[in-house]
Amino acid sequence: MPSTTLRFSARVGRVAGLLLLVPLLLGADDYLREIEEEAKRQAASLVIDPSPPALGTATVDDSTDRLMAGLNQAAFERVLRENLPGTYAFYQQLGADQQRLVYEAYRNDNRFASISEQVTRLLSGKY
Repeated sequence: MPSTTLRFSARVGRVAGLLLLVPLLLGADDYLREIEEEAKRQAASLVIDPSPPALGTATVDDSTDRLMAGLNQAAFERVLRENLPGTYAFYQQLGADQQRLVYEAYRNDNRFASISEQVTRLLSGKY
């Protein structure tokens, strides 16, 4: 049976541990309060348009999801690097013949999705 001193020490240790946690818990509460206040400030500055979009209007600008048409291969690679850096990184792993195939695919269809798909297909070996 533990002595009274040991039981007392264990209780004091638990109380001390709880007292050390209180500032941390209070700090977390302050942090959450700051986050809530920031969200309220940002919500107040948002402008919300309650009107639904008109039917038949396109919400995607097709000109922004394409590379410029008519580029030579060097310019194509530069623009690809600037606009699709991830795809360009995979493009660099292709051999010269495969890179030429990607360039020819770009000349037929200059959409980002098409170019990325072609690079992925060639990189995976699915011609």
